[in-house]
Amino acid sequence: MTQNLTPSPATPTLDAHGHNPDDYDWVPVLRKRRADGWSPGKQRAFIEALADTGSVMQAARAVGMTARSAQMLRRSPGAESFDRAWSAAIETASKSLIDEAFERALIGTDEPVFDREGNCVGRRHRKSDRLLEFLLRGYFPERFGYAAHISVAAHGAWGASGAAGDRAGPPAALPVAEALAQLLPEPIAEPEKRLDPEQLEDALLVANLCDGKLPHWRRDH
Repeated sequence: MTQNLTPSPATPTLDAHGHNPDDYDWVPVLRKRRADGWSPGKQRAFIEALADTGSVMQAARAVGMTARSAQMLRRSPGAESFDRAWSAAIETASKSLIDEAFERALIGTDEPVFDREGNCVGRRHRKSDRLLEFLLRGYFPERFGYAAHISVAAHGAWGASGAAGDRAGPPAALPVAEALAQLLPEPIAEPEKRLDPEQLEDALLVANLCDGKLPHWRRDH
């Protein structure tokens, strides 16, 4: 039997954020080597826009990319940190739904009024009693939740054991700020040692000529 002496490729050492430091140019700025256009800067801007709007299409458009390419990046190997940041952004954006629910339940909305022929004959202000009930049950489950009503019928008291308020909620989502930090590798000591000395000298010379700023072809966009 012939033994295969071909050395297996070394498994890359990943940092605490799940990144391989060798994938990056560290001096004079952190810049990941990518060919698909999704630089770390674009990823961060996309996540921030997604957290603000909750719309993948709007967030992708804000960074000059497409929603399809964002979805492809999310499910690509090695994009676990981007996927986590995406989920955190959606969790943050979902809070705007609660704000909207409160607005409609407490303040109400103006709605057009139509006659039988479909003509708009006026407007009326309407609050949503169903949303109000939903919010009461959500924020005060021990008093207004379904389980609490069963408890009242059975024991004649509010908040008995087994009320909805006793159930553990879903685990807290990753904060967007922490998710954004994990899109990039952890800062390392003496990053300049990771760049070839000649490349380092050229990069520092260019940065010096540009008042400490690299030209656009050396920066993330």
